[in-house]
Amino acid sequence: MRIPRQVEIVEVSPRDGLQMLPEFVPTHDKIKLIELIKSAGFRRIEAVSFVSPKHVPQMADADEVMRAIGDDPAIDEVALALNERGYRRAIESGVDWICYVTAATETMSLKNANTTIADGLEMTKRCIADAHEAGIKVRASVAVCWVCPYEGDVPKDRVLDIARELADAGADEIAFNDTVGRAVPNDVFELCRRATEMFPGQQFAGHFHDTNFTALANIYAALESGWAVFDASAGGLGGCPFSPGASGNIATEKVVWMLGRMGVETGIDPEKLNAAAEFAKQVERRAIDIRR
Repeated sequence: MRIPRQVEIVEVSPRDGLQMLPEFVPTHDKIKLIELIKSAGFRRIEAVSFVSPKHVPQMADADEVMRAIGDDPAIDEVALALNERGYRRAIESGVDWICYVTAATETMSLKNANTTIADGLEMTKRCIADAHEAGIKVRASVAVCWVCPYEGDVPKDRVLDIARELADAGADEIAFNDTVGRAVPNDVFELCRRATEMFPGQQFAGHFHDTNFTALANIYAALESGWAVFDASAGGLGGCPFSPGASGNIATEKVVWMLGRMGVETGIDPEKLNAAAEFAKQVERRAIDIRR
């Protein structure tokens, strides 16, 4: 299969990048980061998550951030949700996309959203229906598609069965997540290829953490399967608070550099991206230094 000549990068640093920092990042810094990302040419930005501030205190100002960044017609704002309360808050905020997360193992589903896989899928289907009624698109995001920190290797058939339910429910996009960064390229290629063949016409996205420095190779493997949407985080910030050992996301600037050298278009300005990445790293350093 030919590698796509154009790829969309979804910038996730304002949400996934900041969520695990030990000290609260001021709202104005979150807004500035989003504005820097916008200026670099991104068209979809994961800005916030509507989750319990008890469990993810970094996102306690999600409503304020959404009000501040406004409804920019040039940008699709994305909000993550894990339950009905969260996705209804996202709908009320007027986001363009909801990223609703379920999981491919029972233990991760319990840790991440306090639910079973089956119940999580039913909630995702309700989210898709309610969001579509409000004119909002839904990414159905599946955590731990290759390796679970609690249960180990995840059967590919289970992930594909989940994808079938999500596709049948009308998900605008289905994301496969290497939540702990332990996938390897041959496994990524096989699962992505099978998904592409089984669900022609369905839009897929890849979300790869760089724990073991395989994220770029895994993105290339997914590219070879025909996938053309990938998440990345400026400065490589991020991780999952419910996944032991999950380090940062792949740095957006690395992905843009690799794709550019390959002749794949992203629409991203590298210099402006580097400015956003440097600011993201400054925010990270300040949050860590305060804790020290």
